[in-house]
Amino acid sequence: MSDEKVLSPKLILSILSIALIAFTDIMLETALNVSFPVLMKNLHVDAATVQWLTSGVILLTSMVIIMSSWLKDRFKNRSQFLAAGIISLVGILIDAISNQFPLILFGRLLQGVGAGVGLPLMNNVIFEQVPVNRRGTMVGLASLIVSFSPALGPAFGGFLTDAFGWHMIFWVVIPIQLFSLILGWLTIEQTVSTKKVRFDLIGWLLLSAFFIGGLITIDRFSADGLWNLPSMIALAAFVFGILGYYFYARNEKEPLLSPKMFAKPMFRLAVFSAFILQMVNLTFNYAIPMGLQLILHQNSSVAGLALFPGALGLAFMAVLSGNLYDRFGARLPNNIGLALIFAGVLFMTVLPFTVLTATLGFILMQLGVGFWNGNNMTNAISNMDREFHNAGNSIFAAVNNYSAAVGIALAASIVSVFQNSHSADMAKGTSLGIMWTYIMDLILVVIAMGMSLKVMKMTNPRANDGRVVARIQAKVSQVTRSNKK
Repeated sequence: MSDEKVLSPKLILSILSIALIAFTDIMLETALNVSFPVLMKNLHVDAATVQWLTSGVILLTSMVIIMSSWLKDRFKNRSQFLAAGIISLVGILIDAISNQFPLILFGRLLQGVGAGVGLPLMNNVIFEQVPVNRRGTMVGLASLIVSFSPALGPAFGGFLTDAFGWHMIFWVVIPIQLFSLILGWLTIEQTVSTKKVRFDLIGWLLLSAFFIGGLITIDRFSADGLWNLPSMIALAAFVFGILGYYFYARNEKEPLLSPKMFAKPMFRLAVFSAFILQMVNLTFNYAIPMGLQLILHQNSSVAGLALFPGALGLAFMAVLSGNLYDRFGARLPNNIGLALIFAGVLFMTVLPFTVLTATLGFILMQLGVGFWNGNNMTNAISNMDREFHNAGNSIFAAVNNYSAAVGIALAASIVSVFQNSHSADMAKGTSLGIMWTYIMDLILVVIAMGMSLKVMKMTNPRANDGRVVARIQAKVSQVTRSNKK
């Protein structure tokens, strides 16, 4: 595609329509987090069960995301968009009228399918249709729209839950979902031909066994321990899934996710550190609202407002850190991000749990994640051969989603263990569970920091210097125009 091609308003609106679908799905996820204590009471479920309304959705989203390359080749953009939007809308309607946990979970899982299709589709449209000279701007704007969802979600969910009940969270987003569907139908176009390609069902099933087995192992451990039949079956599925996929994909010509990428230590460490830090990040999203309501007896609105500044900081830092990456390379934003993440976890570990400390700790954590997360991914992929770039994007997207589900499930399991052991004093049990969650987080962050700093030592500075790439592209374009003349 020519780097001089004009960015049309129709294309901008098509990207906006897909971004709005992702926006509503993620906002619902974060809005429900602050309502968990209310849902536990109304639906008569415990902490380990209610967290499936978030971790189950993230799990299913991950399972759909790893299909994104096949979906891109097989189906048109508009067909994928409409399918994602309609499936998600059906799930929202089910949740808006349901009062039984299984039905509500089913509706949320449908929303997870929609998000799993919609999130990769947004990036596919941008990289296929946006001119090279405007691509960075559109990626930034689309990411900013999606990033606002976790900023607005907690405050939005807390206010609606307190004022109108938790069902209103779903009713309010229905007009946004309908608007985005109509806008997408009118504006989304196809510029790349589709083709019939084989779906790697065996690979998908093996990866799904890995994803599902890991989450169920964590969930069952909190309730029954490890030495029981359901936990052992889940653990066996987890181990069999990842080992089976590794040996299977080595001999597959076009695997869903190529294991060859993990042969490079830098990429491997970048992925593992991303998994750990995203997992820690989501323990904050779970533990803070739970603690504010069950320990400090604050309402959902206060819990949501406590998360709002940090989530807003995450949205803006993602843009600022990208600019630092382009100007100075990966090392500066990487180190700033790690320092802020460590400070946030240490802050929550050593200080008493109050509304103020929870708010400030979350701000530090989110600013750190905003600096580090996107740049870690960009740096790792930039240092890989170009043939692995699409696979690298899919791996990081799946890892970020799955680690989020693991983080919520792990935090819920720890809190649930202490709540069950102090059933006569819910506040004390919750307090102990959250304290041990943050101690675990501190250990994990130190491990991830070691991995990430090692990645920086392995990084080729020329591979992620945006200024060098820009100058090369400008020179090539200049030579091409000169030759035409």
